[in-house]
Amino acid sequence: MQSNPPEITLSALSHLAFCALVGLGIARQEGVASTPLTEHLFLVRWLATAQKQKRFPKCVAIDIALLLEQGRRKGPASKLREKLQYLWRSCTDPLITQSDLFRLTYVTEKLREQGWKNFIMDSHIWKDERFSASSAPNEFYTEENTLRAAFSDNGELTNTLELRIIGDVESLLALMAQSAISAKLIERGELFHRVVLFPQ
Repeated sequence: MQSNPPEITLSALSHLAFCALVGLGIARQEGVASTPLTEHLFLVRWLATAQKQKRFPKCVAIDIALLLEQGRRKGPASKLREKLQYLWRSCTDPLITQSDLFRLTYVTEKLREQGWKNFIMDSHIWKDERFSASSAPNEFYTEENTLRAAFSDNGELTNTLELRIIGDVESLLALMAQSAISAKLIERGELFHRVVLFPQ
């Protein structure tokens, strides 16, 4: 199944967040969402209706489902309004102003669009360094625990992060540079190349 280009998904996400926040603003003016609880209930109903009526493209269906699941499970503590506001800012602000994690995710999606594969490996396989590559000509790997520890809660890269690259490492480095990610090729190898991302 063909995935949507990142630009299309970002546009759909920004449209989703915009519509939800405008709807909430109108509900506030009408006195329907005047307290944190009624605001939360309005957004849960709004998301449920959007999901049921399929008002938005399929590429954001999972985002609607996740917001709805969090809203129903956590109640007002899910902070749906804040999440939608963050979503709006993330999709409309220039890429250069986004968090490190957001920009790395964007790069990953752009590479997938170009036929790349990416894999997250457990530490046992990562340490072996003899993992089997897939049939894709271009792919990159990260180690799961290192990936989790590399970013702060707000998406800032706080530790170095190593990637293992098979294929066109120059294209990956160029895209990293275009996305304001500090990346350096530290080793060219027969099995794979090693690239390290550095905090700004």
